[in-house]
Amino acid sequence: YTPVTFHKLRVEIKKVNAFFELINFCSKDFKRKKTFKPFKLIFRHTGKVRELQVEEAMLKKYFLNNLLKEYKNSLKKLRLKERKDFFAILNKTFIARLKKTFREIVPFLKKMDKKKVKSYMEKKIKKIEKLLNQNTLQTPEAHELRKRLKKFHYCRKILNLEKQNKPLPKKDDLLELLGNWHDLQVIIRNLKKAIDTAGINPKEVSQLKKIKTKFSSDSELLFNKIKVVIPTSEFFVMST
Repeated sequence: YTPVTFHKLRVEIKKVNAFFELINFCSKDFKRKKTFKPFKLIFRHTGKVRELQVEEAMLKKYFLNNLLKEYKNSLKKLRLKERKDFFAILNKTFIARLKKTFREIVPFLKKMDKKKVKSYMEKKIKKIEKLLNQNTLQTPEAHELRKRLKKFHYCRKILNLEKQNKPLPKKDDLLELLGNWHDLQVIIRNLKKAIDTAGINPKEVSQLKKIKTKFSSDSELLFNKIKVVIPTSEFFVMST
């Protein structure tokens, strides 16, 4: 398992979640939360590992190796612990549970038809449009927009709509910008938590504050860029 592996695994689970939500719309008898529960467990564990991997990579990219030795060591130890916790749940029993879940889904697929799917996608588009048309985009709305765009994008792929219809334009980099901004938000949150924790080397606390300021500035620049890109985004005008 590499950082790429953890990232890909999370993406695949997000696709499963998006598909479960679509099934749930088409069949009210489908117990989405209960069915997704084992996948949610994996997603939560991989998320903890992934966040630490992103933070370590960012610190390595922008700051010298001789800085924040204690903090970097603490990140590594925590990442290794989270990795261990992740692999601890991946036994034969758990894998069998996932396979059983997929078998249980099959009967519900029959309740999906073009009319229901179209209605679902149209509702998704309207909710995305509402967020994109906000006069002043705030942080909570930006997080929500990112989630909704991802689900819409995954559903298009699952339903093979990108081959049937015009694909989402490559120039539309709104989702990528939102993803980069989200990563910075996570790192800033973790840095703030570290700064507020007692027992950290005072010299490193000072360095962490400088790094947090730098990432906060980068995050603000990205957020402003997102606001500029939104009016040109074509996500919400794509029909199903």
